[in-house]
Amino acid sequence: MRKSGFTLIELLVVIAIIAILAAILFPVFAQARESARKSSCLSNARQIGLAGMMYAQDWDEILPETGWVGPCSSPVPNANGVYAIGDDYFSGVFSFPIASGPYIKNWNIFQCPSDPDKGGFNKLNSFCYEAQLLAVNMPRSYPGMRSVVNAMRDSFPLSYAGNYFLSRTYDPGFDRNNYRGEKMRPLAGINAPANVFFVADVGSNIAPNGNAFAAWYIAPGYGNNQNDTRWRKGGRHQGGRNWTFCDGHAKFYKDPAFQNPDGSFRSQAEIIYEYQQRGIYTFPETTGPDYRR
Repeated sequence: MRKSGFTLIELLVVIAIIAILAAILFPVFAQARESARKSSCLSNARQIGLAGMMYAQDWDEILPETGWVGPCSSPVPNANGVYAIGDDYFSGVFSFPIASGPYIKNWNIFQCPSDPDKGGFNKLNSFCYEAQLLAVNMPRSYPGMRSVVNAMRDSFPLSYAGNYFLSRTYDPGFDRNNYRGEKMRPLAGINAPANVFFVADVGSNIAPNGNAFAAWYIAPGYGNNQNDTRWRKGGRHQGGRNWTFCDGHAKFYKDPAFQNPDGSFRSQAEIIYEYQQRGIYTFPETTGPDYRR
């Protein structure tokens, strides 16, 4: 009796069935993988919150710095693109990633597993924030400087950013001497610490004008291209992001729509107000979901 094998038609049918199953299952597997990454990111957010609370206990109920003042200038005459050093006002002042150092065991908590850039200094340019005593702003081809660029990028691979409005530095008309030594609002000055966010899971440093921003600070929908782009890019977890609040807890929330039906971007005030309706407050003086500044 002659043995029979697969016919061409049967083989094609089997291949088609496998292709259909793969098309059905691959998105399911991708969603499961992203759910695991979202959980890992939430764990990071909780650890950042815990580190911030421990810092506050040691420093008169003041959280690590989340604001900024800049830019910095180069100490080398006519050497733009080499490096920039912060002025002496910033000496000994560090923002939340560096200030949290003594309270964490693994720097990887500042990297969201879903962040393709892993945050940090991953572009050619950078502005200087009070968190940095050295702000890299140089071409990678500059002789002898490539290792410094890579070291800065690898040393501070941030996927998270602090609430800009918690800092006293956000008001450009405020005299810096008035907040010297105490730039952050104390916890007692935050009306609803369980609702005001301390740190958020935010996109890396893509900006339309080519500048790169390390994720040191953020404000929802804040009115400039760099911040807007980075903020909207942050909702990488199935349309939402993880938040760390000023009482130390962390939670995932879906993002609101950032654009109007006509394609224009919604205003900062609209975005902040909608977040308030969801229980996420931006301003430390906020007393309830209907607060408007």
